[in-house]
Amino acid sequence: MEDSYRRIAIDILITFETDNKTLKEIFNLKLKNKNLSDVTKNRCRVTVNEVMRLKGILDVFIVKFSSRPIKNIQLEALTILRIASYEMLFDDLIPNFAAVHSAVDLGKTIVNKKVGSFINAVLRNLDRDQSKKPLSINNILDIYYEFGFPNWLVKKWEKQYGANKTKKLCRYFLNNVSMHIRISREVIDNNNFIKILNDYNIKIKENNFFPNYFKIIKGQKNILSTKLFKEGQISIQDPAAGAVIRLLDPKKGDLILDVCAAPGTKSLFLAEEVGPNGSIRASDKNIYRVSEGELDLNRTMKKNIKWSVLDACKDTFPLSKKILIDAPCTGTGVLSRRPDIKWRLKEKDIKKMSIIQFSILNHMSNFLLPGGIIVYSTCSLEPEENQLLINKFLKEKDEFSLISCDRFLSKQWVDSNGFFMSIPYLTKSDAIFGAVLMKNT
Repeated sequence: MEDSYRRIAIDILITFETDNKTLKEIFNLKLKNKNLSDVTKNRCRVTVNEVMRLKGILDVFIVKFSSRPIKNIQLEALTILRIASYEMLFDDLIPNFAAVHSAVDLGKTIVNKKVGSFINAVLRNLDRDQSKKPLSINNILDIYYEFGFPNWLVKKWEKQYGANKTKKLCRYFLNNVSMHIRISREVIDNNNFIKILNDYNIKIKENNFFPNYFKIIKGQKNILSTKLFKEGQISIQDPAAGAVIRLLDPKKGDLILDVCAAPGTKSLFLAEEVGPNGSIRASDKNIYRVSEGELDLNRTMKKNIKWSVLDACKDTFPLSKKILIDAPCTGTGVLSRRPDIKWRLKEKDIKKMSIIQFSILNHMSNFLLPGGIIVYSTCSLEPEENQLLINKFLKEKDEFSLISCDRFLSKQWVDSNGFFMSIPYLTKSDAIFGAVLMKNT
C-alpha cells in the first residue's frame, strides 16, 4: 500500500501545480477508475490534503536542508520531498527511516538516480537535525505558522485583525478540523440517532449553540456509509453555515428564493424548516453543480425544492418575501477544509469577487417584496466581500435597512455592527459572514 498511495499523491500534487482544476476535481479524476482499497484511497487523500495545508511550512525545511531556493528544485523532486517531510515532521504513523527510504526510491524511479541521491541528502539532513533538536508539531506550527499561507494574505489579516488574532486564525486553519453533521429533526430524535451511529463506530458531540448539530469525534470516514446519510436523515454541514438559515427565520409554508445555492446543503435545511406546504426555489448558474443538488434530492426525498439553472446577476426570478444569497466568494473562511484555495488565491481576486457579489445583491434586490428580507452570506473573512459591500449597498439603496443579527442569533455570534461573523478559533467552525437586509414598506 505504501508506495501506491505515495505515487498517486505525487501525481495529484503535481497536477495541482500544473493545472487549473480544483483539488476536488483532481481527486475525482485520478481516483475514479483506479482499483484501490479504501485504506489506500484514504491514506492518499489525507497525505495530499495535509501536504497542501502545510506546503509553505514544509518548503521552509526543504530550503534549509537542501540549501536551494524552491524555484531551483525540480517539481517531481520537490513533491516527493514535501510528502517525505510531512511524514517525518507531522505524521506519527510513518517512521523516519521508512519515509526516507520510500522517497529515495521514488526519486530514482520517477526521475533518476541523481535526484534520488539529492532527496536522500536533504532528508538525512532533516532527520539528523530533528534528532539533535526535536520540534513537536505544535512547536513547528507556532514558529512557522505564517509560512502556511501566502505572504500577502497574512499581511492583510494582520492589518485587519492584528498580529495576535492573525496567528490564532492561521493556527486554526493549519489544523485538520472535525466534520460536523446536522440531523433532520423531522425524521429522528437525538437518542435514536446517537445509538445508530454507535453501531457504525461513530462518536459524536452535540454543538453548544445549535442542538441539531454534532461534531464527529471518531469515525468520520464511516459517515457516508450510514443508512442515516443515505436516507437523508443527516447532512454534512458546518454549524456556522446552519446559523445563516436562522437569519432568514423560515416559517412553515414560506416560499424562499435560494440563489447561488448549489450543491444545496442550505437548501435542504430550508426545505425542512418550511415544511411540505412551503417551497424552496433553489438556483445556480453552474449546470453541473445544479445537477449535484438535484441528485441529492434522491437521497433526501425532498419534494419542496425546485432547482433551476439561473444567473443571479441577470436572470428573472419570482417576487418573494425571503431571499437567501449564499454568494460565491474567495473562501478564506474555509481554509481548514479547503487548503488548496489559499495557494490559488491572488489579492486582486478579492476585488473581482466583490464586484460580482455586489452585482448579485443589487440585481436580486429587485425581486424582494416590500417588508421582505434578504440574507446575504459568504464564507469569507474579507471586509471587501462582507461589511464594506453591505455598507455600499445600503448607501445606494435607501429603501433598505440593516436588521441586527442578534434578533435571530445569540450575541456571541454577532459583531458590534449587527453582522453575523463566526471567528473560527472562537466558534470552532468555519468563518461565515451574514447580513439581514429589510426592504422598507
